[in-house]
Order: sequence, then C-alpha cells, then structure tokens
Amino acid sequence: MKTHKEITSKPKLSSVLILIIGGFLATIFGTILIIKGNWIIGIPFLALGLYSLYWILNYDTLQITNGKLIFKSITGFTKKTIALSEFKSYTEIEKENAKYSYEVGYMKWKDLTLISENFSYKISSTSYSNYYELRKELIKGLKRNKQAENKWNKNNLTLWGIGFISFGILVGYWFWKASKDNLNEKIITVLMAVGFIGYGIYLLIKSKKPAGNNV
Repeated sequence: MKTHKEITSKPKLSSVLILIIGGFLATIFGTILIIKGNWIIGIPFLALGLYSLYWILNYDTLQITNGKLIFKSITGFTKKTIALSEFKSYTEIEKENAKYSYEVGYMKWKDLTLISENFSYKISSTSYSNYYELRKELIKGLKRNKQAENKWNKNNLTLWGIGFISFGILVGYWFWKASKDNLNEKIITVLMAVGFIGYGIYLLIKSKKPAGNNV
C-alpha cells in the first residue's frame, strides 16, 4: 500500500506578486484606453488584467493528507477532495516561453498533469515553491504517460508551425505594402517572410514524424 507524508503547498511569491501587480496595472491601463476610445489595445489589456486577478482569486492551496489531495481556496475554504488512488498516470512537460535563455523575460518551468479515468489536474512549478516535494508524493505508484506527452508535443509543434506561417504571411504582406517601390526593402521583406514561413513548415513536418518510444 502506498503511503504519503502530509504536505501543504507553498505559493511561489514571485509569481503571485507579478500577477497581482500586473493584473491591477493591466486592468487600470486597459480601462483608461477604452475610456479614451482605444478599444483595439484597451480590450486585450483589460482581459489580461482581469484574467490575472481571476487566477489569483481561484488559486489552489494543496494539501496531501491521509491518501487524499485537498484543494483549498486562498481563504482556507475547502473546495474539493480527491483520493490519490483515483489517479492512474501522469505527464510532466518542460516548457519555456522563448527559444533562447538570453531573451528578455525568458522563463522555463514544468507542468505536472495527474490523469484519472474521468478527469485530469495540472500543477505548475510556477505556482508552488515546493513543486518537487509535491511532485514526489503525487506520482508515487503512477505510470508516466509517454503517449499523452508525445501527443502534447506534436500538437504544440503544430500550433507553433501554424503561428509562424501566419506571422510570416501577415508581416510579409504588411512590409511589402509599406516598402512601396523600394527594391532592397522588398527583397528583405521576401527573405524575412520566407524565413518565418519556412520555419513554420519545418515545425509542421516535425510534428508529423513518429515519436521515438511511446511507453
């Protein structure tokens, strides 16, 4: 029989503060822009700010005790309880928000998804400072679902591929129109657009390749 020690999650204060401060600032900035009539920029800022604040209000405090995973609100109210025996497998995917570590705002993190027969629950290393302690207890006796991880990676490559192709077409079209009759600018525009579109096609091809070992 699996035994679990009692653990309570610890919020990652840096992430929480960024969301609170950023949420308020984005909400205020978006509201001001909308009031001034700039709906195109104002609405995305307002939506981002409200989403950040909503995330904070719905933040889960996790507690592992007596073979159960208890979800509590930031005020300590118990929202739900799940028996750890309900989880059958898990995936853990490392993510990053940029291609190179020297880029501004670069961040790398891991998402752990616990999978049962009827539902799944995701825990991110950006949310909890004791993520690895939680992970160790939560995956006890569970099989890593490589098939689900491969499927996620393929879908992710497909989305990025479509994104690069769309970006290449839109940017290429915009710069082509802006360059007017300047031949040098048109050549640079074509090369830039081809680069984005080519990389997007490469990602789409890569997403179609069979995965190594689906265990």
